[in-house]
Amino acid sequence: MCKLFSFPVWLVLSLIWTGIVAYLGYTSAPYVPMDMSASDSATVEALRAATTRHAILYGLLAAGPPAIALLFGRLLCRKG
Repeated sequence: MCKLFSFPVWLVLSLIWTGIVAYLGYTSAPYVPMDMSASDSATVEALRAATTRHAILYGLLAAGPPAIALLFGRLLCRKG
């Protein structure tokens, strides 16, 4: 059972997970459409807020599940 939670297996699966989340985050990143003014201060502020929210969401989505899996793996395969 503990071979399932070994560090190399966790690392490979975490890198795959992070790559998938990064791709999805990149393809769904907020942007300013061509029919809107990119120099309007309200548009700039809305884009900044949306970009910040997007980065935090996808950052937590990329880092959270691997961290939880590592903690569970450490708890289940504790020696001693």
